[in-house]
Amino acid sequence: MTAQKIAIIGGGVIGLAVARALALQGVEVTVFEQQHIGAGTSSTTFAWVNSNGKQPRSYHLLNALSMEEHLKLQQAQPNGLRWLETGGTWEWAAEGDAQQRLLQRATSLQSAGYAAREVSPADVLRDIPELRAQAISGSVWHFPTESVLHPALYLARLWSEAKVRGAVLYQHQRINSISESADRVTLQLENGEQWQGDRIVLATGRWANQLLNSLGLNLALLDTSKPNAVACSFLVRTAPQPLSLNANLISPQLNVRPDGGGRLLLQALELDHLADSAAPPSITSDIAAQFRARYHALFADAGELQIEQIVVGQRARPADGLPALGYVTAHQRVYVAVTHSGITLSPLIGKLVAEELIGDAASELLSDFRPQRLLGKSVEAFAPIKRNFPAAQ
Repeated sequence: MTAQKIAIIGGGVIGLAVARALALQGVEVTVFEQQHIGAGTSSTTFAWVNSNGKQPRSYHLLNALSMEEHLKLQQAQPNGLRWLETGGTWEWAAEGDAQQRLLQRATSLQSAGYAAREVSPADVLRDIPELRAQAISGSVWHFPTESVLHPALYLARLWSEAKVRGAVLYQHQRINSISESADRVTLQLENGEQWQGDRIVLATGRWANQLLNSLGLNLALLDTSKPNAVACSFLVRTAPQPLSLNANLISPQLNVRPDGGGRLLLQALELDHLADSAAPPSITSDIAAQFRARYHALFADAGELQIEQIVVGQRARPADGLPALGYVTAHQRVYVAVTHSGITLSPLIGKLVAEELIGDAASELLSDFRPQRLLGKSVEAFAPIKRNFPAAQ
Protein backbone atom coordinates (compact mmCIF):
# COMPACT_ATOMS: atom_id res chain seq x y z
CA MET A 1 0.00 0.00 0.00
CA THR A 2 1.43 3.38 -1.00
CA ALA A 3 2.06 5.74 1.92
CA GLN A 4 -0.12 8.80 2.08
CA LYS A 5 1.40 12.10 0.98
CA ILE A 6 0.47 14.96 3.30
CA ALA A 7 1.77 18.52 3.31
CA ILE A 8 1.87 20.71 6.39
CA ILE A 9 1.82 24.46 5.76
CA GLY A 10 3.35 26.25 8.73
CA GLY A 11 6.47 25.43 10.75
CA GLY A 12 5.26 26.43 14.22
CA VAL A 13 4.42 24.18 17.15
CA ILE A 14 1.09 22.99 15.70
CA GLY A 15 2.48 22.28 12.23
CA LEU A 16 5.55 20.45 13.51
CA ALA A 17 3.57 18.48 16.10
CA VAL A 18 1.27 17.22 13.32
CA ALA A 19 4.28 16.53 11.07
CA ARG A 20 5.97 14.50 13.81
CA ALA A 21 2.84 12.48 14.57
CA LEU A 22 2.25 11.72 10.88
CA ALA A 23 5.88 10.80 10.24
CA LEU A 24 5.79 8.37 13.16
CA GLN A 25 2.91 6.62 11.35
CA GLY A 26 4.85 6.25 8.10
CA VAL A 27 3.20 9.09 6.20
CA GLU A 28 5.23 10.89 3.53
CA VAL A 29 5.33 14.36 5.12
CA THR A 30 6.40 17.64 3.55
CA VAL A 31 6.46 20.85 5.59
CA PHE A 32 6.34 24.27 3.91
CA GLU A 33 7.30 27.33 5.96
CA GLN A 34 7.32 30.81 4.45
CA GLN A 35 10.06 32.03 6.80
CA HIS A 36 11.87 29.68 9.18
CA ILE A 37 10.88 27.24 11.92
CA GLY A 38 9.07 29.07 14.72
CA ALA A 39 9.06 32.44 12.97
CA GLY A 40 5.44 33.20 13.86
CA THR A 41 3.47 33.10 17.10
CA SER A 42 5.38 30.08 18.42
CA SER A 43 8.42 32.25 19.18
CA THR A 44 6.51 35.26 20.54
CA THR A 45 4.49 33.72 23.32
CA PHE A 46 4.56 33.50 27.11
CA ALA A 47 4.76 29.70 26.60
CA TRP A 48 2.91 28.74 29.78
CA VAL A 49 1.67 25.15 29.71
CA ASN A 50 -1.59 25.08 31.64
CA SER A 51 -5.34 24.49 31.70
CA ASN A 52 -6.02 27.26 34.17
CA GLY A 53 -9.38 28.96 33.71
CA LYS A 54 -10.01 27.47 30.27
CA GLN A 55 -13.68 27.05 29.44
CA PRO A 56 -15.86 25.25 28.46
CA ARG A 57 -15.17 21.90 30.07
CA SER A 58 -14.26 20.23 26.75
CA TYR A 59 -11.59 22.88 26.19
CA HIS A 60 -10.27 22.48 29.75
CA LEU A 61 -10.07 18.71 29.21
CA LEU A 62 -8.21 19.10 25.90
CA ASN A 63 -5.60 21.32 27.58
CA ALA A 64 -5.31 19.13 30.68
CA LEU A 65 -4.75 15.98 28.60
CA SER A 66 -2.18 17.80 26.50
CA MET A 67 -0.27 18.76 29.66
CA GLU A 68 0.12 15.02 30.24
CA GLU A 69 1.31 14.55 26.64
CA HIS A 70 4.00 17.18 27.23
CA LEU A 71 5.27 15.30 30.28
CA LYS A 72 5.41 12.02 28.38
CA LEU A 73 7.28 13.66 25.51
CA GLN A 74 9.81 15.30 27.83
CA GLN A 75 10.37 12.07 29.75
CA ALA A 76 11.10 10.32 26.42
CA GLN A 77 13.63 12.97 25.35
CA PRO A 78 16.62 10.90 24.19
CA ASN A 79 19.50 13.31 24.88
CA GLY A 80 18.50 14.93 28.18
CA LEU A 81 17.50 18.24 26.57
CA ARG A 82 15.11 20.11 28.89
CA TRP A 83 12.51 22.10 26.98
CA LEU A 84 9.77 21.63 29.60
CA GLU A 85 10.26 22.73 33.20
CA THR A 86 7.45 21.73 35.55
CA GLY A 87 8.01 24.27 38.30
CA GLY A 88 4.33 25.09 38.67
CA THR A 89 2.66 28.49 38.89
CA TRP A 90 2.27 30.92 41.80
CA GLU A 91 -0.65 33.32 41.54
CA TRP A 92 -2.38 35.97 43.62
CA ALA A 93 -4.87 38.67 42.75
CA ALA A 94 -5.51 42.32 43.50
CA GLU A 95 -8.00 43.16 46.22
CA GLY A 96 -11.79 42.78 46.20
CA ASP A 97 -13.57 41.17 43.25
CA ALA A 98 -10.33 39.94 41.67
CA GLN A 99 -9.50 37.86 44.76
CA GLN A 100 -13.01 36.41 44.77
CA ARG A 101 -12.72 35.46 41.09
CA LEU A 102 -9.37 33.76 41.76
CA LEU A 103 -10.91 31.81 44.65
CA GLN A 104 -13.84 30.72 42.49
CA ARG A 105 -11.57 29.70 39.60
CA ALA A 106 -9.17 27.76 41.84
CA THR A 107 -11.89 25.90 43.72
CA SER A 108 -13.62 25.07 40.45
CA LEU A 109 -10.35 23.64 39.15
CA GLN A 110 -9.95 21.60 42.33
CA SER A 111 -13.44 20.14 41.89
CA ALA A 112 -12.46 19.13 38.34
CA GLY A 113 -9.43 17.25 39.67
CA TYR A 114 -6.87 19.88 38.62
CA ALA A 115 -3.98 20.35 41.05
CA ALA A 116 -4.43 23.61 42.98
CA ARG A 117 -3.68 24.51 46.58
CA GLU A 118 -4.03 27.65 48.61
CA VAL A 119 -0.82 28.70 50.37
CA SER A 120 0.29 31.56 52.55
CA PRO A 121 2.38 34.54 51.43
CA ALA A 122 5.17 33.09 53.56
CA ASP A 123 5.25 29.98 51.38
CA VAL A 124 5.88 31.90 48.17
CA LEU A 125 8.37 34.21 49.92
CA ARG A 126 10.39 31.16 50.94
CA ASP A 127 10.46 30.00 47.32
CA ILE A 128 11.14 33.47 45.86
CA PRO A 129 12.94 35.45 48.60
CA GLU A 130 13.36 38.52 46.36
CA LEU A 131 9.60 39.18 46.39
CA ARG A 132 8.48 42.22 48.34
CA ALA A 133 6.05 41.04 51.02
CA GLN A 134 3.90 44.15 50.54
CA ALA A 135 3.44 43.28 46.84
CA ILE A 136 1.45 40.16 47.76
CA SER A 137 -2.25 40.70 48.26
CA GLY A 138 -4.49 38.12 49.88
CA SER A 139 -4.01 34.40 49.52
CA VAL A 140 -1.56 32.82 47.10
CA TRP A 141 -2.52 29.84 44.96
CA HIS A 142 -0.08 27.25 43.70
CA PHE A 143 -0.74 25.15 40.58
CA PRO A 144 2.05 22.54 40.79
CA THR A 145 1.53 20.68 37.49
CA GLU A 146 1.87 23.72 35.22
CA SER A 147 5.07 24.29 33.28
CA VAL A 148 7.39 26.71 31.57
CA LEU A 149 8.28 25.72 28.00
CA HIS A 150 11.24 26.90 25.94
CA PRO A 151 9.81 27.18 22.40
CA ALA A 152 13.02 26.94 20.36
CA LEU A 153 14.10 23.75 22.15
CA TYR A 154 10.62 22.26 21.88
CA LEU A 155 10.47 22.99 18.15
CA ALA A 156 13.85 21.30 17.79
CA ARG A 157 12.48 18.25 19.59
CA LEU A 158 9.44 18.01 17.32
CA TRP A 159 11.31 18.56 14.08
CA SER A 160 14.27 16.30 14.84
CA GLU A 161 11.96 13.32 15.34
CA ALA A 162 9.91 14.13 12.24
CA LYS A 163 13.08 14.48 10.17
CA VAL A 164 14.52 11.17 11.37
CA ARG A 165 11.28 9.52 10.19
CA GLY A 166 11.66 11.00 6.72
CA ALA A 167 9.78 14.30 6.86
CA VAL A 168 11.08 17.00 4.50
CA LEU A 169 11.14 20.73 5.28
CA TYR A 170 11.17 23.62 2.83
CA GLN A 171 11.85 26.92 4.56
CA HIS A 172 11.46 30.34 2.92
CA GLN A 173 8.87 28.74 0.67
CA ARG A 174 5.66 30.68 0.16
CA ILE A 175 2.45 29.05 -1.06
CA ASN A 176 0.32 31.12 -3.45
CA SER A 177 -2.84 29.02 -3.58
CA ILE A 178 -4.57 25.73 -2.81
CA SER A 179 -6.86 23.75 -5.13
CA GLU A 180 -8.68 20.48 -4.55
CA SER A 181 -10.20 17.74 -6.67
CA ALA A 182 -11.83 14.45 -5.78
CA ASP A 183 -8.52 12.56 -5.82
CA ARG A 184 -5.83 15.08 -4.90
CA VAL A 185 -4.95 18.48 -3.48
CA THR A 186 -2.51 20.85 -5.19
CA LEU A 187 -0.32 23.61 -3.79
CA GLN A 188 0.90 26.28 -6.15
CA LEU A 189 4.28 27.51 -4.90
CA GLU A 190 5.52 31.04 -5.37
CA ASN A 191 8.57 29.74 -7.25
CA GLY A 192 6.29 28.29 -9.93
CA GLU A 193 6.49 24.68 -8.77
CA GLN A 194 3.59 22.54 -7.58
CA TRP A 195 3.12 20.01 -4.82
CA GLN A 196 0.40 17.39 -5.18
CA GLY A 197 -0.70 14.83 -2.67
CA ASP A 198 -3.52 13.33 -0.65
CA ARG A 199 -4.15 16.01 1.97
CA ILE A 200 -2.81 19.22 3.43
CA VAL A 201 -2.92 20.66 6.93
CA LEU A 202 -3.15 24.43 7.15
CA ALA A 203 -1.27 25.31 10.36
CA THR A 204 -0.42 28.92 9.57
CA GLY A 205 -2.09 30.44 12.62
CA ARG A 206 -3.13 34.06 12.21
CA TRP A 207 -2.30 33.90 8.47
CA ALA A 208 -4.78 31.08 7.77
CA ASN A 209 -7.15 33.22 5.72
CA GLN A 210 -4.46 34.14 3.21
CA LEU A 211 -4.65 30.63 1.78
CA LEU A 212 -8.25 29.83 2.67
CA ASN A 213 -9.27 32.80 0.52
CA SER A 214 -7.85 30.97 -2.53
CA LEU A 215 -10.50 28.33 -1.87
CA GLY A 216 -13.22 30.94 -1.46
CA LEU A 217 -13.25 30.39 2.33
CA ASN A 218 -12.74 32.65 5.32
CA LEU A 219 -12.46 31.95 9.06
CA ALA A 220 -13.52 34.42 11.74
CA LEU A 221 -10.10 35.18 13.29
CA LEU A 222 -9.14 38.11 15.49
CA ASP A 223 -7.21 40.85 13.70
CA THR A 224 -3.69 41.16 15.14
CA SER A 225 -2.62 43.99 12.82
CA LYS A 226 -3.91 46.71 15.15
CA PRO A 227 -3.97 47.23 18.93
CA ASN A 228 -6.21 44.66 20.57
CA ALA A 229 -5.62 43.54 24.16
CA VAL A 230 -7.05 40.09 23.48
CA ALA A 231 -5.13 39.47 20.25
CA CYS A 232 -1.83 41.20 21.09
CA SER A 233 0.46 41.32 24.12
CA PHE A 234 3.73 42.97 25.09
CA LEU A 235 6.51 40.47 25.82
CA VAL A 236 9.61 41.87 27.50
CA ARG A 237 12.80 39.84 27.29
CA THR A 238 15.49 40.66 29.84
CA ALA A 239 19.18 40.14 30.31
CA PRO A 240 20.11 37.63 33.03
CA GLN A 241 18.73 38.86 36.36
CA PRO A 242 19.73 37.80 39.90
CA LEU A 243 16.29 36.40 40.68
CA SER A 244 15.70 32.91 42.10
CA LEU A 245 12.63 32.04 40.07
CA ASN A 246 11.99 28.56 38.65
CA ALA A 247 8.23 28.81 38.07
CA ASN A 248 5.56 30.96 36.49
CA LEU A 249 4.57 33.95 38.59
CA ILE A 250 1.17 35.52 37.91
CA SER A 251 0.57 38.73 39.83
CA PRO A 252 -1.45 41.94 39.42
CA GLN A 253 1.79 43.82 38.65
CA LEU A 254 3.46 41.41 36.22
CA ASN A 255 3.43 37.92 34.81
CA VAL A 256 7.01 36.64 35.09
CA ARG A 257 8.64 33.42 33.94
CA PRO A 258 12.21 32.16 33.67
CA ASP A 259 13.44 32.17 30.08
CA GLY A 260 16.73 30.26 30.37
CA GLY A 261 20.16 31.27 31.61
CA GLY A 262 18.74 33.70 34.18
CA ARG A 263 16.77 35.65 31.60
CA LEU A 264 13.12 36.49 32.24
CA LEU A 265 10.03 36.96 30.10
CA LEU A 266 7.59 39.56 31.39
CA GLN A 267 3.97 40.47 30.66
CA ALA A 268 1.78 43.26 32.04
CA LEU A 269 -1.71 42.55 30.75
CA GLU A 270 -2.98 45.94 31.93
CA LEU A 271 -0.79 47.55 29.27
CA ASP A 272 -1.78 45.30 26.38
CA HIS A 273 -4.41 47.68 24.99
CA LEU A 274 -1.38 49.74 23.85
CA ALA A 275 0.32 46.81 22.10
CA ASP A 276 0.65 47.57 18.38
CA SER A 277 2.36 44.93 16.26
CA ALA A 278 3.26 47.59 13.69
CA ALA A 279 5.20 49.65 16.24
CA PRO A 280 6.86 47.59 19.00
CA PRO A 281 8.31 49.92 21.66
CA SER A 282 12.02 50.45 22.19
CA ILE A 283 13.86 49.53 25.37
CA THR A 284 13.99 53.25 26.26
CA SER A 285 10.27 53.87 25.73
CA ASP A 286 7.59 54.76 28.26
CA ILE A 287 6.35 51.17 28.05
CA ALA A 288 9.83 49.96 29.05
CA ALA A 289 9.82 52.42 31.98
CA GLN A 290 6.48 51.07 33.14
CA PHE A 291 7.80 47.51 33.07
CA ARG A 292 10.84 48.58 35.09
CA ALA A 293 8.64 50.28 37.68
CA ARG A 294 6.43 47.20 37.98
CA TYR A 295 9.45 44.92 38.31
CA HIS A 296 10.93 46.98 41.14
CA ALA A 297 7.56 47.20 42.88
CA LEU A 298 7.40 43.40 42.82
CA PHE A 299 11.01 42.48 43.65
CA ALA A 300 13.74 43.80 45.92
CA ASP A 301 17.45 42.96 45.59
CA ALA A 302 16.77 41.39 42.17
CA GLY A 303 18.98 43.72 40.16
CA GLU A 304 18.24 46.73 38.00
CA LEU A 305 15.95 45.43 35.27
CA GLN A 306 17.97 45.12 32.07
CA ILE A 307 15.59 44.93 29.11
CA GLU A 308 17.04 43.45 25.92
CA GLN A 309 13.94 43.49 23.70
CA ILE A 310 10.24 44.26 23.69
CA VAL A 311 8.12 42.42 21.16
CA VAL A 312 4.40 42.33 20.49
CA GLY A 313 3.06 38.79 20.53
CA GLN A 314 0.23 38.22 18.05
CA ARG A 315 -2.13 35.43 19.04
CA ALA A 316 -3.70 33.00 16.57
CA ARG A 317 -7.19 33.35 17.98
CA PRO A 318 -10.51 32.30 16.46
CA ALA A 319 -13.32 34.75 17.19
CA ASP A 320 -14.81 32.67 20.02
CA GLY A 321 -11.41 31.85 21.56
CA LEU A 322 -11.65 28.12 20.85
CA PRO A 323 -9.65 25.96 18.41
CA ALA A 324 -10.59 25.47 14.76
CA LEU A 325 -9.71 21.87 13.90
CA GLY A 326 -11.09 19.91 10.98
CA TYR A 327 -11.75 19.61 7.25
CA VAL A 328 -13.07 22.68 5.46
CA THR A 329 -13.58 21.44 1.87
CA ALA A 330 -16.04 19.17 0.11
CA HIS A 331 -13.54 16.41 -0.70
CA GLN A 332 -11.98 16.56 2.78
CA ARG A 333 -8.48 17.11 1.52
CA VAL A 334 -7.84 20.45 3.27
CA TYR A 335 -7.63 20.33 7.08
CA VAL A 336 -7.38 23.47 9.20
CA ALA A 337 -5.53 23.51 12.54
CA VAL A 338 -5.67 27.00 14.03
CA THR A 339 -5.78 27.62 17.76
CA HIS A 340 -4.86 29.81 20.65
CA SER A 341 -2.89 28.03 23.43
CA GLY A 342 -0.92 26.20 20.76
CA ILE A 343 2.06 25.76 23.08
CA THR A 344 -0.06 23.80 25.56
CA LEU A 345 -2.22 21.99 23.02
CA SER A 346 0.30 21.04 20.34
CA PRO A 347 1.42 17.54 21.39
CA LEU A 348 -2.13 16.25 21.79
CA ILE A 349 -3.47 18.10 18.76
CA GLY A 350 -0.62 16.68 16.68
CA LYS A 351 -1.58 13.17 17.74
CA LEU A 352 -5.35 13.61 17.30
CA VAL A 353 -5.12 15.39 13.94
CA ALA A 354 -2.77 12.70 12.61
CA GLU A 355 -5.26 10.02 13.67
CA GLU A 356 -8.10 11.83 11.89
CA LEU A 357 -6.05 12.26 8.72
CA ILE A 358 -4.89 8.65 8.58
CA GLY A 359 -7.84 6.78 10.01
CA ASP A 360 -10.73 8.84 8.62
CA ALA A 361 -12.39 8.61 12.05
CA ALA A 362 -13.47 11.75 13.89
CA SER A 363 -12.02 12.30 17.37
CA GLU A 364 -14.60 12.87 20.09
CA LEU A 365 -12.13 15.16 21.88
CA LEU A 366 -12.20 17.53 18.90
CA SER A 367 -15.96 17.47 18.28
CA ASP A 368 -16.58 20.87 19.91
CA PHE A 369 -13.91 22.60 17.87
CA ARG A 370 -14.81 22.11 14.22
CA PRO A 371 -14.11 25.11 11.96
CA GLN A 372 -17.57 25.18 10.36
CA ARG A 373 -18.87 27.42 13.18
CA LEU A 374 -16.38 30.08 12.02
CA LEU A 375 -16.54 29.74 8.25
CA GLY A 376 -18.04 32.66 6.35
CA LYS A 377 -18.72 34.64 9.51
CA SER A 378 -17.34 37.94 10.77
CA VAL A 379 -15.68 38.41 14.14
CA GLU A 380 -18.56 40.70 15.08
CA ALA A 381 -20.96 37.74 14.90
CA PHE A 382 -19.40 36.38 18.10
CA ALA A 383 -19.50 37.71 21.64
CA PRO A 384 -16.31 39.63 22.46
CA ILE A 385 -13.64 37.61 24.22
CA LYS A 386 -13.04 39.01 27.70
CA ARG A 387 -9.98 38.74 29.90
CA ASN A 388 -11.02 39.41 33.45
CA PHE A 389 -8.20 37.95 35.52
CA PRO A 390 -4.39 38.28 35.48
CA ALA A 391 -3.79 34.72 34.28
CA ALA A 392 -5.99 35.15 31.21
CA GLN A 393 -3.95 34.78 28.03
